[in-house]
Amino acid sequence: MSCPERHLRGPLRRAAWSALAALAIWVLPARAEEVQLADLSVPQLQRLATALTTTGHEAEALRVAEALLLRAPDDPLGHYVVGLVMLRAGQTQVARTAAKRSFAKAGTERQHYEAARLAAKVAVADQRWIPAQYWARQTIQYAPDPRYRAVAVRDFKRLRAISPLAWSVKLGLRPSNNANGGADERLNIIDGYDAVGYLSDDAMALPGLVGTASFDISYRLARGETSETRIGLDTYVRAVDLEGHPIALPPPGSPPGTLPAEIPNSDYSGAAVGVSLGHTRVLGSYGLGLKATAGQVWEGGDAAYHYAGLDLNGTRRIGTGPATPQLSFGASAEARARDDDTRTDIRRRLNLGYAQPLAQGQFSAGVSLSALQSRLDNARYWSVSGSVHYEPDLRLGPLAISLGAGLSRTVYPDYTVLFFHPEGGRQDNSVFAELGLWAPAVSYAGFAPEVKLQSIVTDSNISRFESSELAVAVGLRSTF
Repeated sequence: MSCPERHLRGPLRRAAWSALAALAIWVLPARAEEVQLADLSVPQLQRLATALTTTGHEAEALRVAEALLLRAPDDPLGHYVVGLVMLRAGQTQVARTAAKRSFAKAGTERQHYEAARLAAKVAVADQRWIPAQYWARQTIQYAPDPRYRAVAVRDFKRLRAISPLAWSVKLGLRPSNNANGGADERLNIIDGYDAVGYLSDDAMALPGLVGTASFDISYRLARGETSETRIGLDTYVRAVDLEGHPIALPPPGSPPGTLPAEIPNSDYSGAAVGVSLGHTRVLGSYGLGLKATAGQVWEGGDAAYHYAGLDLNGTRRIGTGPATPQLSFGASAEARARDDDTRTDIRRRLNLGYAQPLAQGQFSAGVSLSALQSRLDNARYWSVSGSVHYEPDLRLGPLAISLGAGLSRTVYPDYTVLFFHPEGGRQDNSVFAELGLWAPAVSYAGFAPEVKLQSIVTDSNISRFESSELAVAVGLRSTF
């Protein structure tokens, strides 16, 4: 497809277009246009429509495009010219339809690229921000070469910056040998005590498939040179499909004749919905944000708790330039009113992060401290964790890789099992490692498939909470 919007290179080509456009105007009198256009072939009509649009003779270009579409109804250039002229005339509804038809009929990457770019411009003109970002991602998908792709990525980032509407979707699928977070061993042993218990079938590690989905959307209420205020909606769903329809034997003391029951998937599923109001501001080398949140969480198919919280976060760049390291920090507090009780738990959290672009990749690390205050002894805890992540520029053929690892320690100081209280309370220590593989060249609209190999091992002084998990997580990641 010729591109009427682009500047033609060289004085000779500009003169040629101008001459062709002048000739077209001369041969297109109102009464004789059908006769003159009927004498032209489809390629001649395409070149003429391009020349007229490029030189700003839009009325004549529209007539030529309509004649072209009468001759070749599926011609992508004809629809493109109609869309472009209608956009310039402010008739966005007609322009939107023409741009979509041009994209649908396109036969080359360049044709798809130009049609998607036009459709994005029409959506911006109508302030339809979600379709605008969709079409902008299509320009990334169909960019004919790296130069065009760089322009498409730049345009998308600019669009995302100016758009008052921001959204994200995350999908994940994770086959796991421990989909329910169960124990490795049937015996329940508490360090420091001789007593031994036996765990039920549903407390054991069960293999299965874990699916997650989240959708977040926010709308900018106000914007200044260095600040903005947004209102948002966040949703999250987790579903588990246990392998082989496992059953649980009746617990000791059950009435005679009680039959084994299938362990329901819903026991390990969950969901959350929340709203937020946030304000961010740039102060010199610092970026600061304050957000108020509220929402509802469901666990095992039942309402678990509703919450209200406040988050304070910030970033600071250390120096200038593209390889500048960045610090991040945050503090939050959240009140959780249990739906199955009259108690309200308070969760507090502090976190600190560091990110550093390296000559051969990207490095980041973080530490976090959290605590839950509750009148229920077994719910109170404090936890500290740390993690590192490295994404080298190294490629394994078409695959890029990422590496991650971390550890955590969680202590429930007042935890009891029946009347047993282990010294120091319940103490869980976890270690995890992760290897990510993704193919930047195999992407759609700026998203590439990613596979993560994950391993998590937890050691505890109460064997009920000792577990190990090996999982393969499949999802999508942005390529820019």
